[in-house]
Amino acid sequence: MRERNGTTAVVIGAGIAGLVTARVLSEHVDRVTVLERDRLPQDAVTRRSVPQGRHAHVLLATGQQLLAGWFPGLVDELVRAGAVPLDAKGLVWHQAGAHRVRFDLGFLTMSMSRPLLECTVRERLLRQRFNVSITDETAVDRLILEGGRVAGVRTDGTEHRADLVVDCTGRNTRFLDQLATAGFPAPEVSAIRIDTAYGTRTVRRRPDDLDGTLALVVDNPARGHRMGMMVPVEGGRWIVTVGSLHGDVPPTEPAEYEDFARSLPSPVIADVLARADALTPVLSHRMPTSRRRHVERLERTPPGFLVLGDAICSLNPLHWQGMSAAALQARALGQAVERHGPASPALARDFYRRAAKVVDIPWKIAAGADFADPRTSGPKPPGTGLVNRYIDKVFRACHSSVPVARQTLRVQNLLARPQSLITPAMAIRVLLAARRSPARVETPAGPAVRRRPAA
Repeated sequence: MRERNGTTAVVIGAGIAGLVTARVLSEHVDRVTVLERDRLPQDAVTRRSVPQGRHAHVLLATGQQLLAGWFPGLVDELVRAGAVPLDAKGLVWHQAGAHRVRFDLGFLTMSMSRPLLECTVRERLLRQRFNVSITDETAVDRLILEGGRVAGVRTDGTEHRADLVVDCTGRNTRFLDQLATAGFPAPEVSAIRIDTAYGTRTVRRRPDDLDGTLALVVDNPARGHRMGMMVPVEGGRWIVTVGSLHGDVPPTEPAEYEDFARSLPSPVIADVLARADALTPVLSHRMPTSRRRHVERLERTPPGFLVLGDAICSLNPLHWQGMSAAALQARALGQAVERHGPASPALARDFYRRAAKVVDIPWKIAAGADFADPRTSGPKPPGTGLVNRYIDKVFRACHSSVPVARQTLRVQNLLARPQSLITPAMAIRVLLAARRSPARVETPAGPAVRRRPAA
């Protein structure tokens, strides 16, 4: 047992990032207080400040592994609540002109609504970590700055003193602006303009809907980059989300929404929508940019304060990496606090460097996919064009090669590094298998032609 020394921490925000941050900090400080401006519901329903909670979410395998380790029994509780186990053989994935080969990878992850995951994690946090408390309907007004460090927060005239304050309020955090006003430098920002728009409808799930447990459809980025996903969630429902980039907004009128789904290169999602009982209207959401704050480059930051989660890196939500990236950042925070302690002036620099390494991979994966669309603008990672040409071959190889499809899925779930797809042995597999793809390819002359299978 760690020796008690009276240390305290305040976490601002009770979303997934805030909850896992509180869990990690509970091992290193005596008391952790989570402050949330919303009223937290007892049931798994969407909160006002989490509008994207209504849309399809995928908890990647690496994120689930971390949550299962921090919250023993979580997976079993989610299954009892109706969450659906996913395996690679249940993925109906159409990309680069054809369906991926399906294979048995064993248990991969769980599929559930974002509100169910958040509600279950929150309940287990309070049951399993007795030094954590959550106070809802409490908006943080300001940070308390004293002697060049953050000493706590102020809420409606009440002060909450703490050795460490962690801001998990998301990409639009206000507290970095307060620090800039107080004379601390603002972090540099990289923004990639994507203008993502997506629309979601929840429908009743039927046993004969799909030959699989999860449907993903991604269009050719050179022809509009429309995409769709259909995930099974508790209550016998599908959450269907379709979207695109650069102003191609899915309509909210039901018939036009179905037509949008029908425009995808595979009919699997549209076929389900055509016969399903709708449980909600079409709900829409837009996000203009993927954004990364380079907090690791800050030369001066006040001791006692950190940002974590979307405040550091907010990715195109259609790549499904946000929750897992937040969990990886929380793990990095635990490592930094273990080394320096919660009140150390050296904590912020160490954590931000660790967090930068964590988000670098999902940032490059998402940016590379977004820059496959020629309309995307912003700071392009070096070599993106060359990498995307190779990745196109990887996706085509996934149509026939189980080893390539397996390793690609591991990379996409942040279980393996992207470099594992470019080893000499893997590159040979990719190039040979890509020639066997049944997909049609764009030619410089314009019309698509079918690849000739390799002998």
